[in-house]
Amino acid sequence: MPCGVSNSGWLDNAGMRIANQIITVVAGLVLIIASSLKIHQLLTEPIISKGFWESWLFFVFQIPLELGLGIWLVCGLFRKAAWMIAVLAFGLFILVTLQKGLSGAESCGCFGRVKVNPWITFSVIDIPLFLGLVIFRPKGLKLLPPPWPKAAHFFGVAIPTFIAFGIIMPVLVFNKPPDKTDKYEVIRPAEWISQAQNHKQWSMLKHIDIADSLKSNIVIVVLYSNDCDTCHKAVPMYDQRARDMAENKDSLRFAFIKIPPYASEQNLVPADSPALQGKLDSSKKWYMQTPVVVVLKDGLVGKAWEGEAPQLDEILNAVP
Repeated sequence: MPCGVSNSGWLDNAGMRIANQIITVVAGLVLIIASSLKIHQLLTEPIISKGFWESWLFFVFQIPLELGLGIWLVCGLFRKAAWMIAVLAFGLFILVTLQKGLSGAESCGCFGRVKVNPWITFSVIDIPLFLGLVIFRPKGLKLLPPPWPKAAHFFGVAIPTFIAFGIIMPVLVFNKPPDKTDKYEVIRPAEWISQAQNHKQWSMLKHIDIADSLKSNIVIVVLYSNDCDTCHKAVPMYDQRARDMAENKDSLRFAFIKIPPYASEQNLVPADSPALQGKLDSSKKWYMQTPVVVVLKDGLVGKAWEGEAPQLDEILNAVP
């Protein structure tokens, strides 16, 4: 009979312990890699989100917890307690990635700027690691000491970890990337209103290929992205409004502006739409909560909505 296997075919306590050590180290390394990539993202680009769970503030809380658990799992201290928390954590990860997969999200958001489809994370990482942790549990170990770990092992892990956290946390909190660089720009609709109050034309016009068509009369501009769930509902609604008004030459116009990256395999706006159609240039990366709906009058912004699709009545009430 192979060493470490009982008559029932299951691993004995020694074999289970070895398997548990392997799976917890793998889980810990995944968490360390994921948190390191999030740190890189947080320091190199702004975080734009509709809710708290994907916000900059949540990242600041999440990163040290994820990194700390990863180090804990790899170092092997208080193994059973670490295992219990890891089971709970990966159970939560399963729920989060499942929700993102069902909602059609482009990426799970687990690995910073590295885009990974939620279904890949769900099926290749979260489920296997969760099942591995549950199956290969730390049999024969106590939840809490005694016995206590060796002092050299404990302090050899604890001291460098606390030093690293003491450096990382202030950097994350106080070194937020700027809103505008040569490579990217964060959209702030409130700034557009201020521009209009100073009689300045909409600053985004210089980045739109059909800007000349938007500088006169009243235009409802819809900036949309093909991977935006709300846009999939908003664009058909506004396209129908544009068709309803198409026969009246004196009515306001609609314009759909596509945000890069441009998806060649799909286009939310029908080719025969009476609305104007254009693109936001790809000279830089644009950060915004889509869709962005803007009321323009002679190139000046009257009102703007970010991350929502207001009804036509609400838009008309905002027309200057």
